This record gives sequence, C-alpha cells and structure tokens, in this order.
Amino acid sequence: MRKIVRFHLIVLVLSTCIWLTACEWTLSGSKRATVLAFSETATDNLFAGLTADDYAAFSRDFDSDMNDEISATDFAGWKQGIDNQLGNYLSREIEQVTRADEFYVVTYRAKFERAEPVTISVAFHASDESIASLSFDSEEFTWATFQERR
Repeated sequence: MRKIVRFHLIVLVLSTCIWLTACEWTLSGSKRATVLAFSETATDNLFAGLTADDYAAFSRDFDSDMNDEISATDFAGWKQGIDNQLGNYLSREIEQVTRADEFYVVTYRAKFERAEPVTISVAFHASDESIASLSFDSEEFTWATFQERR
C-alpha cells in the first residue's frame, strides 16, 4: 500500500513539473536569435523614445492595448515617475528570452543613473511581433502593464 501511495505521489510531482515547464520555456540558439532580430529593434525604439521624451518613437511597436494603457497624454506623467525614481536610462543587457503561450518575453538587466539593476521585461506577440506588455522592476520603482496576459 505504501509503495502505491509513493508511486502516485512521484507521478503527481513529475506531471506537475512537466505541466509547469510546458507553459514557459527558455529559448536558445536560432530560435533565440530569431526573436532578438525583431525584439531588439523594437526595444531600441522604445528606449530611444523614452530617452528623447518622444511618445511616437516610444510607442511605435505597441499593440492597440498598450497604446491605450500608455497613451500620449499619460506618457509625460509615466516618464516623470521613471525619471524621478530611476534617472536617465543608460544601457541594458539581455538576461533571457522565453516563450510563454502566444508571447515571446525578453528580460533585460538595465542600468539607470540612480538605480541598478532594473529588470525590464518586454512581451511580444508571437503572431505580429508587436509589444504586448512592459514591466520595470527594481527596489526603487515597480511598474507593469498587462501582467495577467502573460
């Protein structure tokens, strides 16, 4: 009887692990390179717009929901919050590239004048490569859009 319970427990744990890893996985090799080929351009646009206070460049690759979430009228206040808490954006490094459901998620470690490290995640629709979600996370500042969509 005890062996049967132990067997069922092991099967349950293993199936749970398999189920959890099926939801999100880290990309490498050519799949990672393919995602970075479009995501780096979009992320460059995003940070160039952020640095220049240029909403059009910042939001250029947003999907319609992101355009609604961070509208042109909200951009100045949102940007002021980042400037006050983090300072100017300086640089970023790719931490990981994952696939989560219908999204590719690129996670960066970014440097700002007054805060480091800042973890920034940008989620892209796999279907059209537009930005679906954006989050900033550090001790000084935490902000995210559409986390429930990932």
